Amino acid sequence: MDPNRLTLDCRRPDRLYRYSTTNLLERSLLLGEFRLTPATRYQTLPTDTARHDNELVRIQQSDGRHVHITDVATGRKIVPIGPVTYRSEVHSNYLMLCFSTIWDHRLFRQFPDTDACLIINEVNEFCDRIHTAAEDQLADWAGMDGAATYGAASPLGAVFAKPLKHFEQQEWRFAWLPIKPAKTLQSVYLKIGNIETLAEVRLKAG
Repeated sequence: MDPNRLTLDCRRPDRLYRYSTTNLLERSLLLGEFRLTPATRYQTLPTDTARHDNELVRIQQSDGRHVHITDVATGRKIVPIGPVTYRSEVHSNYLMLCFSTIWDHRLFRQFPDTDACLIINEVNEFCDRIHTAAEDQLADWAGMDGAATYGAASPLGAVFAKPLKHFEQQEWRFAWLPIKPAKTLQSVYLKIGNIETLAEVRLKAG
């Protein structure tokens, strides 16, 4: 295998799950309404530990014993004396829409005021409709969807890397970056039409 070749698994999961409030999810089901949220908003939610995050900066650490560093100018090996920290940044705000790839009752407890879950049963058709609607409102933006990588660099870039503390969420993320970097963005609402043939709303049990 060529070590310089990047291999991506582009297969989508069989189902997607969005944990939220019944009234919002019913609007999603009946109207196909979804809010794309600016990434910087999540840094303003310090009391919402499940969502609070700096979505523009990713920092990971590796045990120095397992890191090999070479000075490319001299060829000399450099031996780390402690953990090695990596920092990657997204140089623009962006819009995002998040789902989970798992049904897990613990996620009802993680997300405040959550009492229902929108289950997407026809994932490919749903994703196609989301991207088609986004193209109408976000001309020339770069949009994609994919699985988050936890505690390590993502092959899809820093937008799809997440801290290990959020691992239980098993996120599937839609993200759109503007053609010109922007610090400030407003939420965008997509309407893809009724999705009752593609999805269902399940209430929190008990």
